[in-house]
Amino acid sequence: MEIKTLLIAPYPALEHVMEECLKIDHELNMHIELANLQEAIPIAKEAEKQGIEIIISRGGTAQLIEQEVNIPVVDIHVSGYDMLRVLTLANDYPGKKAIVGFSNITIGAKALTDLLEIPIEVFTIEDAIEVEPLVNQLKIDGYQLIIGDVITRDAAAKYNLEGILIQSGREAIFEAIKEVKSIYRMLRKQRLQMTIMQTVIERQLSDVIVVNGEGTIVYENWAIFDHTQVPVKKLINVIHQKNNLQEELDIIVTNQHKRIKQMMVPINLEGENHYLFAFSLLDELVEESPLHIIDVPTQPVIISKSERMKRCIDKIDSNLSNHYWILIGKLGTGKKQVSKLIHYKKNRGIGFLGIISAAAFLTMKNQIDSDIKSIYFNEIEMLSASELRLFVERVRKLHALGITVIIAIDTIDTEIYHSLSYPDFIRIDFPTLSERKEDIRPLAALFLAAFHAKFGTSAIKIKEEALQVLESYTWPGNVEELYILIRDAVKEEKGFVIGKRLIQQLLGDRLKKIESIDKEYLQGTLVEIEKRIIDAVMEEEQYNQTKVAERLGINRTTLWRKLKQ
Repeated sequence: MEIKTLLIAPYPALEHVMEECLKIDHELNMHIELANLQEAIPIAKEAEKQGIEIIISRGGTAQLIEQEVNIPVVDIHVSGYDMLRVLTLANDYPGKKAIVGFSNITIGAKALTDLLEIPIEVFTIEDAIEVEPLVNQLKIDGYQLIIGDVITRDAAAKYNLEGILIQSGREAIFEAIKEVKSIYRMLRKQRLQMTIMQTVIERQLSDVIVVNGEGTIVYENWAIFDHTQVPVKKLINVIHQKNNLQEELDIIVTNQHKRIKQMMVPINLEGENHYLFAFSLLDELVEESPLHIIDVPTQPVIISKSERMKRCIDKIDSNLSNHYWILIGKLGTGKKQVSKLIHYKKNRGIGFLGIISAAAFLTMKNQIDSDIKSIYFNEIEMLSASELRLFVERVRKLHALGITVIIAIDTIDTEIYHSLSYPDFIRIDFPTLSERKEDIRPLAALFLAAFHAKFGTSAIKIKEEALQVLESYTWPGNVEELYILIRDAVKEEKGFVIGKRLIQQLLGDRLKKIESIDKEYLQGTLVEIEKRIIDAVMEEEQYNQTKVAERLGINRTTLWRKLKQ
């Protein structure tokens, strides 16, 4: 724990005493400035802006600062030891003596002078402007020695009187440091409570438990359930199994065989990790539900340096009030990632995104969980004409539940296009990666950084000549193919830079296969050419339709249709 602290010392000696104390106590990240009264205010205000958590000062300077800032100000009090030292020093001084200062000094001084019968008068002021007139009057009254704070000593010097500064010793400094630590602990606890409550309110959570890394419960609240649905020991095991601080959503089974949602939200406060677990009921979610539920807590990164992708993103931003979307693009163009963006922007990160095939949606009997705000449908091309009509009817009903419908298709199919009543849908046409070459470099950089963070790989840069190879390739698998290529490259590269040779090696087979297409394939009609190519690739891939679809850059459904022709 390092507490960001500023000492504003009204006199130089205080700075030196503090430095000596800090050699013993290392918990304060201390910055020291020398300033008194009004000149200390701008320093304090700037320190607050720079993230200083607590300010230490003394006397009138501390009181002035406290009125101007919104962070705690600790006043270094004048201890009994400090007062005894100065009274002992002044006791043998000839002539009339007086102590002048604010009540934080004079109350203790009066008690000691009365108790010890020391012949020193004590005068209390309420404002700094009172000091000079009072000292002037004391001179007129025959006083020769004035004891007090910095402003009192300076006033005595102005009127040619002797002045003794009441200094704070090590005892007072250590007491102030102790107070700083106590305030800091309280502030940390308050900040944690505020962070927890903010998370609970923003997420609309009701049943939560918060534990720290050691398993100590720091907060819990139960509404639906009587207590935590998972033993704290199991929650700690969940924490220890995580290698990174990422929010996660799980479906768990309780001891009572209830299926519930468990959301884990990490909270990092000043370097200390806490974990909020929220529990909520699922609406009749069966174990083998075809609906895949994901949470999108932060806005997905979509690279859109190219004009084609910029238009896609602009169209999304201009139509966020709409509840129906059609995403048209070949396999691997990023439709699912953009569906996350639509979901996030429409719902501001609240609620879940469901992913399901159109056919599975028609056979799904269980209710849709109330936390699902968007559903992404794929494989709509697999539906028959009658199934398509039923699908459209059911999709319409989702609007009443406040659910955004996002439908992904590979190409514009006339039957599907008309069945969906296009005017109700916002259509987003995705370019292939070869049609948005300006995005290849930033995409590669994004994937490189992501894999570096995820796997701890050493590669941090791609050479220019390697980037040129990436830009020259046709990318039949689109963005997903580039993603896989960069993943393979960072795992294979042991140095810091990915070069041309490695990229060429990884692309080699694909480049050769593309170049090996014989001219005879180009004879005949488009349908005949297409059939030859599909048959040849099917044979090379030993009739594995998944691999064939990947090589040809089409959806498995589209391949299936073409094979049936």
